[in-house]
Amino acid sequence: MKILVIPDVHLKPWMFDRASEILNSGAAKKAVCLMDIPDDWGQEYNLGLYEETFDAAIRFQKEFPKTLWCYGNHDLSYEWLQYESGFSSVAIPVVQKKLSELRRELPDRSQMAYIHRITMPMMWTMMIPMQ
Repeated sequence: MKILVIPDVHLKPWMFDRASEILNSGAAKKAVCLMDIPDDWGQEYNLGLYEETFDAAIRFQKEFPKTLWCYGNHDLSYEWLQYESGFSSVAIPVVQKKLSELRRELPDRSQMAYIHRITMPMMWTMMIPMQ
């Protein structure tokens, strides 16, 4: 089974559109998102971009409900209220709310974790350029 790895997102909502195209084309069967959904240089006050990116992630989860999500340090910094490069104190309520919304869309809460192990008799993992 081919698995699409969605790399660190960092406020790039188009990555979920591209991942959707790849999965719908049949090039991969399942996706794993490495998250780091929030934070990008110079975007600390762009709350609209934070919301847009999380909304894209939530739509992606609805379209592909078996997706696995791996917490990144930028996601956890908002859960734990610990500074990380690019951390936006202004975006705390938005990120916490949207992470919660994303978790609610998961059929199984274990789909979002620090690490996932995927075992299959023969597994091919691929990382496809997102652009």
